[in-house]
Amino acid sequence: MGLGKILVRLAALITLLFGLMWAIPQLAPQVPEPYEGVRALPPVSPKPTGSTTVPPPLPPGFPSMERPPPKIEVPDGQPQPIATKFGWTYDIPADWENWNDGFSEWVGEDGSTATYGAMGLHGRFDCEGGEFESSAISGMTGRRAGDLTVLAYREVQKASMIFTNEDGSLEPTVRIEDPKYLQIDGAPAVHYTALVEDIPDSPYCPPPRATFDVVTTTGFATAEVAVFVVLADRDVENALTDEDVEGLISSLRKSSTE
Repeated sequence: MGLGKILVRLAALITLLFGLMWAIPQLAPQVPEPYEGVRALPPVSPKPTGSTTVPPPLPPGFPSMERPPPKIEVPDGQPQPIATKFGWTYDIPADWENWNDGFSEWVGEDGSTATYGAMGLHGRFDCEGGEFESSAISGMTGRRAGDLTVLAYREVQKASMIFTNEDGSLEPTVRIEDPKYLQIDGAPAVHYTALVEDIPDSPYCPPPRATFDVVTTTGFATAEVAVFVVLADRDVENALTDEDVEGLISSLRKSSTE
């Protein structure tokens, strides 16, 4: 083929491509004006709304701890205090395992996490695959700052993620009760309870149902908001009662400064 014919065909091809580039946008639907076709979804969170901005740093002079306080030794048969790095102490029964410097973590398919330290473990039993489970745990974490109601609600929503099966394909049924507003050792607090049912089967010996209690209150060290949780299997051997959960919450008190 001669060079002249190649150049003519190349020019024709370029012309055709430019024609298609002009024609395609004309055939496509018109771009909607701002907000046209946008539908607001019903809210799925409580009326208070939290800021999505990065929280400010801790106030100058606010105490902070990198590691939890040392274990508090008590005589056998006595309730066991667990001091946390958030300026709060709570008691677990004498027959619970004191895991004051341990933590548990759940990670969702979307990367969300539920991590709690300063833990108490109740009703430990062996599960399939050499794993062990506890029929109840207590623990604490912190949040830099925020509205107590909003933060408690966000935390209690994690009940669904905690009890979703391993590959994230099946979720439990979760019903969140109305919040309770408390005073704990003179500090304001918010208490939410999630009732968890229809828990999908998994390698981790799921219970028939469970409860997840979350209490947010003022933090006195490390974080401005302290988050206390109790995760309890129900309808199992040695299951916690509602009174047991309330007893753990009522034991919360400001840590001694001595």
